[in-house]
Amino acid sequence: MAEMVTVSFRLPKRVAAEIEKLARQKGVDKSAVLRELVTDALRRAKVEAALNLVRKRKITLWKAAEMAGTSLREMLELLPRENVPYPLSPDELEKEIEEIEGSK
Repeated sequence: MAEMVTVSFRLPKRVAAEIEKLARQKGVDKSAVLRELVTDALRRAKVEAALNLVRKRKITLWKAAEMAGTSLREMLELLPRENVPYPLSPDELEKEIEEIEGSK
């Protein structure tokens, strides 16, 4: 299990009430709900940032997967869902293959 640290922050009352409600529904404490929500939000933010760089053709899809902490397959599946065109020109395809081969 990962080492835990305590982090505190303020929430609007209605958000805190929603977290408490969700914790009751799941049968867990508020901390567990908050850890899950924050972890999910961080993952989404990393994926979004990586896809934005792919969209701008600043990084390859392989690097985006690495940056987002996902597999290349998952990044490929995210492209159409997130309306990101497949980013490879012939030169970029060659660069992608070199990166894949270099990571083995």
